[in-house]
Amino acid sequence: MRDGVAISSDSAGVVKTWDILTGLCKASFQTPTKGRIWRDVQLIEGRLIVVWHRDQKINIWDGEKGEFLQVVDIPGSSHSAVRISGDGSKVFCLVEKSIQAWSIWTGEFIGKVELKDYAQLDPLYVDGSKVWVCFKDSQTQGWDFGVSGSSPIQLSNTSLDAPHLNLVGGTKWETGPCIVKDAVTGKEVFQLVGRYATPDEVQWDGQYLVVGYVSGELLILDFKHVLPQ
Repeated sequence: MRDGVAISSDSAGVVKTWDILTGLCKASFQTPTKGRIWRDVQLIEGRLIVVWHRDQKINIWDGEKGEFLQVVDIPGSSHSAVRISGDGSKVFCLVEKSIQAWSIWTGEFIGKVELKDYAQLDPLYVDGSKVWVCFKDSQTQGWDFGVSGSSPIQLSNTSLDAPHLNLVGGTKWETGPCIVKDAVTGKEVFQLVGRYATPDEVQWDGQYLVVGYVSGELLILDFKHVLPQ
């Protein structure tokens, strides 16, 4: 979610871009990403790039041209999360207790970080060549993979512009109901209920909550004015 555009991807391999302000579909693309698999989609300089992990490979797909950019082998990785970097130059893959990075444009291996425990890729923080993970004890840690000629550098904090609201449940570890809370007081300010209580996919960037359902419905909520900035 950036520049007023949200992107959805369903189990049939259809990727759509949506105007956040109007809720209207801007474009639709068919991709090979069928089924329930780890994937990520991003507009990079107006170019739709899709990455997914399947059969011990990271697949990088050009949506507009309808062709593969790269296919990267990851032997021994049967179940891994993937994330496109904020600057669109890299794809991160969470493999067991490690983060690995490759160039989207060349397929070249960039670097690797060993983690202290199993973790989830944090859906909130995506900035340049930096990536963050969330551990089960709620700790968040990040690394910068963009320093030329150097190993990934561990970051001292998660973000210079931390959001006022936190999403609890729905994404991290897939536990409990999808709730938005005040980051300072811990007070609940919103919860998905009723027919919207059990989403199939959730994305959150600190302002917009985008929720997808098996029915094909897409719900976009703007929390900009919920708390004073």
